[in-house]
Amino acid sequence: MFMNSGIRKIALIFVFSFVFLSFSLLYWQVIRADTMLDNPANRRAVLLEKRIMRGGIYDCNGVVLAQTIQTEKGKVRVYPQKDMFQPLLGYATVKYGSAGLEAAEAANLLGMKERSLVRKIENTFELPREGNDLILTLDARLQEVAYQKLNGRAGAVVALDPRNGKVLVLLSQPSFDGNTIVEDWDEVINREGSPLLNHAFAKFPPGSIMKVVTSAAIFRSGLDTSALYHCQGSTVINGQTITEQNNKAHGWVNYDLALAYSCNNYFAEYGVQAGAKSFLQAAADFGFGQKIPFNLDIPVSSITRDEALPDKLSVNLFAASTFGQGQVMVSPFHMALITAGVANKGIIMTPQLIERVLDSQQNIIYNCKPEVWLKALSVEEAEKVKNAMILAVNEGTAAPGAIPGVQIAAKTGSAEPGGDKDTHAWYIAFAPADNPIIALAVLVENGGTGGGAAAPIAKAVIEKALELKEGGNQ
Repeated sequence: MFMNSGIRKIALIFVFSFVFLSFSLLYWQVIRADTMLDNPANRRAVLLEKRIMRGGIYDCNGVVLAQTIQTEKGKVRVYPQKDMFQPLLGYATVKYGSAGLEAAEAANLLGMKERSLVRKIENTFELPREGNDLILTLDARLQEVAYQKLNGRAGAVVALDPRNGKVLVLLSQPSFDGNTIVEDWDEVINREGSPLLNHAFAKFPPGSIMKVVTSAAIFRSGLDTSALYHCQGSTVINGQTITEQNNKAHGWVNYDLALAYSCNNYFAEYGVQAGAKSFLQAAADFGFGQKIPFNLDIPVSSITRDEALPDKLSVNLFAASTFGQGQVMVSPFHMALITAGVANKGIIMTPQLIERVLDSQQNIIYNCKPEVWLKALSVEEAEKVKNAMILAVNEGTAAPGAIPGVQIAAKTGSAEPGGDKDTHAWYIAFAPADNPIIALAVLVENGGTGGGAAAPIAKAVIEKALELKEGGNQ
């Protein structure tokens, strides 16, 4: 009797163990399949390609960015544009896993992103088939201009259509060739400049382009922006000396001239008068301290090292933050969104990278729809910033980005990275100023001045966008 009871207990343990393992398998391989596929560390997505032909990735005009081809040796993932779109596209390898868009959109590219439980079960066990194609919002013609002009220097170019949030350019340099990533792995991971890092998503001190954010705080404080301020090349706030670049004295300036000439003293003095609370609220309105809704992870832009968006700031740190120094860190991608917000009358649209998803029969199973992310400025505030950015192009530091016959609105930035390295060169702009079709941010790491290093890149991309629009191709 005792033996039979023991056998029953053992049998029950085996039954319950089997049921538990079955449910676990069902949960992770079917119910949570999408989550697992989206994890870059998971190689199941790559192994699935033994029976699933991974879908292609194309620009908005059908230019092939990535596709799988069948060879005598088996399936091969190819990237016809070589290093021009990496590391955005990333890679999908058995040996090193996956990264970039290949990892983030694995469920779509393998045709596994289905909501019904029945369909998920079918996906788990079905016979060989084809995945879905991704049609991106990127325009290879604009990307190529940015790529050629950046010319291998470390940095990034991000351009959007401010009206709908569609990403037109997303360039990061240095890069790598996805076609040979397995063979070149050791050389790539040791190469100077971190080619596997998407520099468009990395954080850098913004320098004077942060004055666009500080502008909102000044407007809302009730300070008279038409009043004149005398810039003598330096000022002292709470014992801290704030100097202009090359100690240049700008003389008498109001808000418009201060932004156009990039006067640090004005923004530090007026920013501190506006108050830290107003500045931090303006930063929050522009998305600091918030996760950017996007297909790929982008680090949260921050005001301090300890907190992305603190409750308060010391006076000295606050004064430095008003003109983008101190501890402020932001990505080129986020700066492009901020610029697009000014261009779009204060409204920042949710950034869109995927235009459409097509199944193997070319049926549309997803179409992007414009959505509002943030209301950063009122219409009146956006107009004030725009007018000052226009003056920056016509009479100020942003003049190198001017285009004859087209009014551009822009702002330069030269950010101190620390140590004895050259400043990071920034340029943000949108055009045409009164009816923008493109807004962008350009960063040349350790490039010197924004007007000298970054403005020519922005100018070339904008010129190409306007040319395509005039030709009816955009």
